[in-house]
Amino acid sequence: MNGPHGPAILDLNTQGDLLSPNGLYRLHDSEAIASNIKRLFSFLRSIRCAVVSTRLHHTIMLDRSAPHCVCTPGNPGYNKLSFTLLPQRIEMPVDCGTDLPVQTFHDAQQYIFDLPDPNPFDSPRLDRLLSETETNTWLIIGGPLESSVRMAVMGLLQRRKEVAIVKDCMGQRDPYEAEMAMRQVESKNIQWLTVDEVIERCSRKPVRRSRLLARVAHRTRPAGGSAAASYRGRSRVVSNPYRLRD
Repeated sequence: MNGPHGPAILDLNTQGDLLSPNGLYRLHDSEAIASNIKRLFSFLRSIRCAVVSTRLHHTIMLDRSAPHCVCTPGNPGYNKLSFTLLPQRIEMPVDCGTDLPVQTFHDAQQYIFDLPDPNPFDSPRLDRLLSETETNTWLIIGGPLESSVRMAVMGLLQRRKEVAIVKDCMGQRDPYEAEMAMRQVESKNIQWLTVDEVIERCSRKPVRRSRLLARVAHRTRPAGGSAAASYRGRSRVVSNPYRLRD
């Protein structure tokens, strides 16, 4: 399945019930998180970064006091925050299908998947997209950390994807459960970034593959040898020129 060549955003449940002042399942520090997400999406529009979004759909969320039914269609809390909606988007309703366009991000910058469950991989279509797309690096934002974010991290790592969490765009609901989830994901090989770091790294102009290989060939060319002979078999020098690095 074709996909974006650079990193892509996995935007988890940035909806009114989680991030608005009157939300039914409001995350801690939601105002600051929403402000950072707004700034990130403003940047994403300018570089046409691919975005995969989820939207909880009449979902039961566990809480220490009592279960909450949140994000019911027709209620304001179901809607995604307006600045997380990109002009070129395709919305995927809740169903058991797995069909997706072959040229997934050719005509759309954003896909929005409705989820009846906090686990993103319980959606067959979303599971297929995250598993089969050529994108190898996913930047995760949204929440809650203790459910959707944790499940997304573990699922992507199992599928051998690189994962980075944008920590100032991520929220939690239950401090104790979030601490347990934090310990689990911190034990994995993932990156922790801020919005500023994402913007700075994604703004770098990538070195074109052909030019970089030519430079390697020039430095390693033996006397009297050809450039092709000197770097033949070095196609892995830059497998992904947009890959996030320190």
